[in-house]
Amino acid sequence: MKHSQPGWYDRLFAAVYDPLLARTEKETLSLLRSRLLSGIRGRVLDIGAGTGSNLPFLDLPDTRTVFLDRSPFMLKKGLGKGLSRTGYPVLGSATALPFPDESFDSIVVTLVLCSVDDLPASLGEIRRTLKSEGTLFLMEHVLSDSPPLAAVQRLATPLWKHLAAGCHLDRTTDRSVKALFLEEESWRETLGGLPFHLGRYKKRI
Repeated sequence: MKHSQPGWYDRLFAAVYDPLLARTEKETLSLLRSRLLSGIRGRVLDIGAGTGSNLPFLDLPDTRTVFLDRSPFMLKKGLGKGLSRTGYPVLGSATALPFPDESFDSIVVTLVLCSVDDLPASLGEIRRTLKSEGTLFLMEHVLSDSPPLAAVQRLATPLWKHLAAGCHLDRTTDRSVKALFLEEESWRETLGGLPFHLGRYKKRI
């Protein structure tokens, strides 16, 4: 997610996002989302909700979700899938969340923090808007612990972030999250050769 106003590239990205990820979503990502979001409850914020990939796992009787994204084109796709059935869409940035302190019981961040302009600011906003007893649900690809693969990720990032809406392949998001949140559960998966970090976290009070 970026602060710049959505333009032609954002419209194109929204159009191709679902078709490009359809097979990966069906075979892998949806299974990871299902495991990660099991037990989610209360008032939920889905940051970088995009076209609604998390919707099937948030459409629950005891949840009400705010689907936030910077792209109106992505949210329009999500509305077509039924976002308004279980919540409502909000245009906004992860670096300046338009909500009061301690607004949410659960905050969901899946494949988003790789693309924000300011990772520390985004994590600070997540911490601010999450209730004291709330839970952060996280799924992000991260920098590998393997030096050769990490070197490839660093080399590829300057070009990749221009092709993939600001996505950085070399962020150590898992380490940054642990500085502000207490880990309840976490695990690693490998997808397309990249390490993915998944976990549930509580605020450090």
